[in-house]
Amino acid sequence: MIFEGFEIDYAHVKLIPIHSREVDSQTPESGPTTEIAPYEERYRGHVTSLNGPLLQDQESLVLDVSSLRRIIPCERVQPPRSWKSPQKHATVVLSELWYKNLFTIQDSLFHSSVAFFKLGVNYKYAFVPATTNAISSPMGLGSDSQPVPITLLGQKTYLADSMQFALEYSLRIEDGLDGVYYINTSFRGEDSDAMHLNQFYHVECELAGDFDEGISVVERYLVSVISSLLRDQSDAIEASAGTIEHLTAFLELYRRHDQNLPRTTLEEALSLPEMDQTCWKYVVPDKKAHGRTITRAGEQRLIQHFGGAVWLTEMDHLSVPFYQAYVPSTSRGKARCADLLLGNGEVLGLGERHVSSEEVRIALKQHEVPEEPYKWYLDMRDQNETRTTGWGMGMERFLAWVLGHDDIRDLVIMPRMKGTEFLV
Repeated sequence: MIFEGFEIDYAHVKLIPIHSREVDSQTPESGPTTEIAPYEERYRGHVTSLNGPLLQDQESLVLDVSSLRRIIPCERVQPPRSWKSPQKHATVVLSELWYKNLFTIQDSLFHSSVAFFKLGVNYKYAFVPATTNAISSPMGLGSDSQPVPITLLGQKTYLADSMQFALEYSLRIEDGLDGVYYINTSFRGEDSDAMHLNQFYHVECELAGDFDEGISVVERYLVSVISSLLRDQSDAIEASAGTIEHLTAFLELYRRHDQNLPRTTLEEALSLPEMDQTCWKYVVPDKKAHGRTITRAGEQRLIQHFGGAVWLTEMDHLSVPFYQAYVPSTSRGKARCADLLLGNGEVLGLGERHVSSEEVRIALKQHEVPEEPYKWYLDMRDQNETRTTGWGMGMERFLAWVLGHDDIRDLVIMPRMKGTEFLV
């Protein structure tokens, strides 16, 4: 189909059938014509479907996709931030390209995650409840979120901030399991902000193995889902992020480090020249013994220093939840855990667990957490001592990085925020 004649107030549309030139011949020629139409400087009143002359200097015409995108930058799709107007949000979602793109990208992330766990590492899916009596972030030393207490059918319980404990339990149901996982909703009680949601989607995994094996699985998972997003959703991602170069840069960073992401311990990080007093703080301001934590400013400087992503390892044990294993030879001062810093900050947390019930008892006492709610957790280890490592990733935080955005409240189609009532 050829269009011509746009100069005035009409257009010619010509539909040209593709067939042999010898239409009426008993022995028509097979294959396309090789006749070349001459190049004309001026329009001669007609067009042709013949091939034109080949360009001889083809190298001057060749530009790769990323170069073209730099030369002709696309206008980014902006989030409407309609969660600020709860009564209008449901209507806005149905008309905004931001949410249409988010919907299809979420779908790809979910299915590529399931494909990795099923086909890549052969882990089993665990059906876990939304409630728990043993929250994984209790109100003790090292708590990293506030629990959400509820009364369900007259029974006091909690909405789960994580199903890590249920995954540890599930991993012991069947002998010889390599790992278990789930993708579902989690809850936390602190106010929503650019990095926190009261209800968010969590991909969590517990595997049979140590800290290093856990890191390896995470990195392979991220490479797998990022590669899938680049293959299936690059246009939608670029429409919102303005680029896909941060995704390809992540894969290149992984390759440059011999199929690993950079790592740094807390002590190594704090010794870097750029890590000034704004980059860290004491967990409890007037109690230095309770440990230090990296601030958002510090996370950003570490991300920049290490080229886009970095594992922060060996945190002070009192600054993390009790269930993280101790780093040997640190007098129970360091935890065998890690945060993956990417985009706006921490995107994923990982930790090796205590093996024996005695180690758990010591950690509970150290963190000033009562033992009674975790009796089953102790009994489980008495029945089956297994070295496991688990990790969890907030999907909205990961998608904020994918879409080059700085506020995860825009990464939820049907939000739930404390003190706010949404229609859908």
